[in-house]
Amino acid sequence: MKRYSFRLEAVLKLKKLKEENCRSELGRLNMQLQKIESEIDREKKEITRYYEIQENSLSKGISAHEIQTFPILVKGKEKNIALLDQNKSRQQRLIADKKIELAQLRGDLKIFENMKQKDFEEYRKAYNKDMDQKVEEQTRNWLNFNEDEA
Repeated sequence: MKRYSFRLEAVLKLKKLKEENCRSELGRLNMQLQKIESEIDREKKEITRYYEIQENSLSKGISAHEIQTFPILVKGKEKNIALLDQNKSRQQRLIADKKIELAQLRGDLKIFENMKQKDFEEYRKAYNKDMDQKVEEQTRNWLNFNEDEA
């Protein structure tokens, strides 16, 4: 009997490759989301630092012209945070879409893996049946040979 081969092995490999690529893409999107979140945290810390600098400067004495720069700096940081929040929500939508795609690819892959498993089980049953028939035939031949000699 010939060796086992799954006739849709190429399709199964392609499905596995697509699933792995989708998984790596999802990981890359998650890393970008973490980068955006760390950027937002850094900007918020910068705003806090600007307020601390302003307080220290007021206690030491500062000109009115220099005081005017702090609100401008803070507004700039707040606008940057707003833009980063938009990027974050866009990134979260991309991640949600990619998770849905990954779930579909996993489902497709599971279907083909189950098909392969079922096909292998059928092959194994046929192989075992063939082997059992050969063993039974050889046993009958041996018994017939022993009866002929006796």
